Amino acid sequence: MRTKGGKDHGKAKGVAGGGFLKTVSLRDLGAFSDLSLDLSAGLNVLTGMNGTGKTHFLQFVRAGLTAVSGEDLSRHFAATHLFPAEFSSLLLHRPTTSSEGFLMLEGETGDRRVFAVCKSGKKSGKSRIEERESDGAGSFQPKSVFFFPDGRGFPDRSFGKPRAYRSALVRRVEKTVPGRVCSRNGNFWIKNARGWTRWAQVSPATRQLGLLSVFLRQGALIPGSVLLWDTPEGMFGPLLAGELAGILLSLTRSGIQVVVSTRDYVFLKEVDLRQTDEDAVRYHVFFRDDRLDKISAESASSLSGLSRNPASDALRSLFDRDVDRAVGRLF
Repeated sequence: MRTKGGKDHGKAKGVAGGGFLKTVSLRDLGAFSDLSLDLSAGLNVLTGMNGTGKTHFLQFVRAGLTAVSGEDLSRHFAATHLFPAEFSSLLLHRPTTSSEGFLMLEGETGDRRVFAVCKSGKKSGKSRIEERESDGAGSFQPKSVFFFPDGRGFPDRSFGKPRAYRSALVRRVEKTVPGRVCSRNGNFWIKNARGWTRWAQVSPATRQLGLLSVFLRQGALIPGSVLLWDTPEGMFGPLLAGELAGILLSLTRSGIQVVVSTRDYVFLKEVDLRQTDEDAVRYHVFFRDDRLDKISAESASSLSGLSRNPASDALRSLFDRDVDRAVGRLF
């Protein structure tokens, strides 16, 4: 989101569309030769083995939703360091003979944005990115877009003093932190019943939840927004996985669309156990299809509906090995 301080927190600009992000299609871009994923309006959980493109997928979605133009999209990819500007043709899927790659984001109402990455030369390594409107449709834009972890790790002072806005969701997040993010003597602190703790002294998980609480308090993360979260298990241990799953489900119940990637079985199962029949939850497993030599995806509305789930396979393997060892000791 563009704030008064000029920093970009991910708020989409341009023509306002409507509804939620329904479909993301990638062709000859990044890790994908041809992928189209239908998303839920609520919580979307991406899983799969390492190297199957989950982070790439989130970065493409983030870029497509926040870019004002093709040039802006190019600057975004340069900033992520995934695709340096001087070698922007690396955006194109390899190996490929195609000179163009496409990213399409389509909203619930049928509005869509289509970006094309066009290779400009065989030796220069450069390419140009342009936006192409399809079928005369308007550009789909959510209210705001947030990406976690965002690399900053601290609230932006341009947000100003958090408002005295209280809700059950804000209270839940601050209880998990635990505490409230406050500004004191020009620095950020976590304030709770035990006192004041400097921002840099708390855990990465606490900082992420602290940021989430600030965005909720400021009214920046509102219904119609999109929250993208990449592998939270890198910061949240198994004891916090259930609480995070509950918070994300609560966000979707308030009208916020969430897309989170994970390799952690505990987090997957916590979502599965906490979701209700009324929750809009969809699981997507990314896998490498050796027969077609490309990354594909399988989707289901329940965790048990996935025929492929490497996290579950790993857990079963550990259980079987543990049983075999116990039996071996008995005999």
